[in-house]
Amino acid sequence: MIIGLGHNIRRRRKKLGLTQAELAEGIISVPYLSLIENEKAHPKPDILNPLAKRLRTSQKELLGVTDRHVLRKAENLIDKIRNALVYEDDQEAQSNLEELKQLADLIADPKVLIKTDLLEINCLIHFSEATYEEKLKAFETKWEQLEDDANLMVWYLRIKGNILFMKDQLDQALFYYKEAEKVIPQVTDELEKAYIYGNLGKTYLLSSNPSLGILYTEKAIAIMMRKDRWMEMCSMLNILGACHTHKGDYKDAIACFERVLRIADQFNFSKMLLSRTFHELGVCYLKLKDYNQAIASLHRSLEVVQPEKLPDWEVGSVHRVLCQTYLATGRLNQAEEHITQAISLLKGRERMKTECLIFLGQIHYLRENYAEFSQCYQEAIDTFLQLGTPEKVAHAAHTLGTYYIHSGHREEGVHYLLLAVEYYHRLVPGYDFDVLFPEPLQLT
Repeated sequence: MIIGLGHNIRRRRKKLGLTQAELAEGIISVPYLSLIENEKAHPKPDILNPLAKRLRTSQKELLGVTDRHVLRKAENLIDKIRNALVYEDDQEAQSNLEELKQLADLIADPKVLIKTDLLEINCLIHFSEATYEEKLKAFETKWEQLEDDANLMVWYLRIKGNILFMKDQLDQALFYYKEAEKVIPQVTDELEKAYIYGNLGKTYLLSSNPSLGILYTEKAIAIMMRKDRWMEMCSMLNILGACHTHKGDYKDAIACFERVLRIADQFNFSKMLLSRTFHELGVCYLKLKDYNQAIASLHRSLEVVQPEKLPDWEVGSVHRVLCQTYLATGRLNQAEEHITQAISLLKGRERMKTECLIFLGQIHYLRENYAEFSQCYQEAIDTFLQLGTPEKVAHAAHTLGTYYIHSGHREEGVHYLLLAVEYYHRLVPGYDFDVLFPEPLQLT
């Protein structure tokens, strides 16, 4: 195991604020200490003892030896925290994390310490604490050879991807998830594999590639079923159903959502899961043009979560779909009311917030407020360009360009239509063929 003595020496040295020169003085040379810390040399007891004294610890702790009872307790707490995050039990996750962090002072095993640090970052992200990026930087400095353990490396890459996903930077998030996928053959933790597959499925869904979304989400569901992880499996079923909705396979989508509701009847699941299921059902019914069912499901999404509270961005997302539904039925006042609420709640979710500008623009168009309509679309296109979402750039530019052409503004219309062509091309690359004719066949 490469992660061991050298990492413990470096970790302890940095914790005490010692330089390599200060630790090595009178004991060994700095280059030799560097070799030890990088696991390229293994000191004998006559060197390790004085190093341990200067580090105010014991040989035993530096060697990574920890009481088995303490290790079992720590691993049990780690499992409890991960489960609490899945079941949205924030209070239990927080209390168990505090206990685990106190226990960490008695632990020398670097694997457990890395898991503890990763869990703390996970919790900070889950609780929307702004310090998670600072903690992640400290983690990357502290554990320089993380790649030596595939299970921990995948977990770390998943966290990096999740942070970017939260910021709607889907291409960058996908990069880290794909890097994690490369490590999966060496991963022994089946749940980590499932989480990566699920994240890939969700990201491909939002990147307008529902076919790949289905492929990866089904992989995640298969693992969750084998492990009897019903809550996570239902979350994956919601993603799978959303992929089917995006593809226009509404029967398959509804089957996924109804399966979640049946399973939820058998377990004490978080109300947030049910809220998300009704949300996705509402989207599906909207696509089917069953507007009454869509409105009923979306309102149910907001009602079922009480007294629990959805994050603001999720409430905003429901209001956004309610706006679409009322817009489709011509009820512009209700549509505007919901889109205004959505915009105010979607702070920090730039992609969703920008989609709201499109719907607000449509409301202005139907009211013949054409200046406000074009302003909304221009602002949306600029933001979609910054976010790197080619499909949304193409569709919005196509609409705005068509409007300008029909309203006699040819120059502006051509500009936006050419932009649409450019970004449609990025979605569906053209077929390459030779310009010149082939040589004529020599007939005999």
